[in-house]
Amino acid sequence: MSLSLHSRQVETRGPLLLVHGGAWDIPDAALESHREGLQSVLEAGTAAVQEEAEALAGVTTATRALEAHGAFNAGYGAMLNQDGAAELDAGVMTGATLDYGAVMAAQRLEHPVGVARRLLETGEGRVRMLVGEGAERFADATGTELVPNETLVHPRERRRHERIRAQAEANHPSRSFRPGGADPQGRDTVGAVMRDATGTLAAATSTGGTPFKPPGRVGDSPLPGAGFYADAHVAVSTTGWGEAIAAVGLARSVRERVRAGDSAEAAARASLSRMHEQVRAPDGGGRRADASWSPPRRPQWPSRRPEWPGRGRTGPTRVSVCNRTTTPH
Repeated sequence: MSLSLHSRQVETRGPLLLVHGGAWDIPDAALESHREGLQSVLEAGTAAVQEEAEALAGVTTATRALEAHGAFNAGYGAMLNQDGAAELDAGVMTGATLDYGAVMAAQRLEHPVGVARRLLETGEGRVRMLVGEGAERFADATGTELVPNETLVHPRERRRHERIRAQAEANHPSRSFRPGGADPQGRDTVGAVMRDATGTLAAATSTGGTPFKPPGRVGDSPLPGAGFYADAHVAVSTTGWGEAIAAVGLARSVRERVRAGDSAEAAARASLSRMHEQVRAPDGGGRRADASWSPPRRPQWPSRRPEWPGRGRTGPTRVSVCNRTTTPH
């Protein structure tokens, strides 16, 4: 695992939204489409911030836009499983109540993050996580139109599936998250964290998983405490090799270190280092965590071109950490 880390501090108050489209080294040929995708997300996010939307609504809106664009490994644009199908995972959490919702291995949901939010809001605590057909039946019963899987398959991903099928057995899935990986043309989960005008925090994460994954494979993204987490103090969305991030509970690990007194930067660095030291795989892997805490600061992750703009009420700002107790204004 690489530990090439980068950080930057930005001071900001009031409503704040951060989105990420993954933490990988974007090839030059794909850079423009990713910038366009993030710009479209920021336009949606700006409206959420300016309209003083609740944090849960804001992260859902931003993540839906990422799922819809096609440049990212989520929704339309997701990597395909061994059967050539898009199979999607997503999770959301609100720091106000610790309520969360998650869906996994869904093949007929255009926006899995929206269904995860609906599960959070209507599940009444009876159920928080649904898988495959169960998630799709819940979506259908609560007013979400199911779509044919073919409509979720991007032509780019169909071509990728054909390229890597012959060599899949020789390449460990973790190689997709390293520079110069098996097929370095696009990868990684998307997500968002938000602090709203009341100081409430929320987090969302959505993914298509690893390339050529076995049908039914689930990584960290829909697991609270691993792929996402939010409470009254911290909100986190992670991206990278799911088997490693789930093993160390990366989102929760960052949260615990910050609550113990570490800066967000130190917490992210220590959590990544722990994963680097404890999780072993034939071909390694990399991670990134976005945390919401104070002072506003960018946490660490391995990437030369991390995809993660943010938007505050006063204009664009590239931050990933904000304080729940900072007085919004």
